[in-house]
Amino acid sequence: MASNRPYPQGPNGNFGQAVAVGLGAGAIGVTAMTITNKLEQLVTGRPNSYVPGHTSGNLLGVSQRSRTPDGLNHFHHWSMGLITAPVRAIMAYNGMTGPYASFIFMALRLTADEVLEYNAGVVPPPWTLPILDQTVDLLHKFVFSFVSGYVCDRMIRGVRYFGSDA
Repeated sequence: MASNRPYPQGPNGNFGQAVAVGLGAGAIGVTAMTITNKLEQLVTGRPNSYVPGHTSGNLLGVSQRSRTPDGLNHFHHWSMGLITAPVRAIMAYNGMTGPYASFIFMALRLTADEVLEYNAGVVPPPWTLPILDQTVDLLHKFVFSFVSGYVCDRMIRGVRYFGSDA
């Protein structure tokens, strides 16, 4: 349903500030994704996945013996969040806001992970993975994308999803 409220006229700040907001939004999104990951694991009993750590280890040429799986997992999640979230900030800066924009961004975030994981030789094509693995991955990328998207929209365009400005 269309709203009678005017669309925000312009971004708050300049392009560089928007990119900086994206870095912060990425950190907040990764934090939210990590929290929901641990909550999901409590509910499902699913163990930790070391696919992200193996991906970073393979791509960086870290030998199997010198790898610390949890450290590489954190490195992968944080670096992917900080690399991709500025793209969502640029989307907001250019007027692409709201849940629809976050959904589009989720596809970019998911693609970035899948391309790296597949090319690092860690996983087969994502559509061949078990349905539970696909569902869990989509859930966590959804959380990351929508939390970081909300932060970008709010900070860059002043858009509120909830409350009096929604």
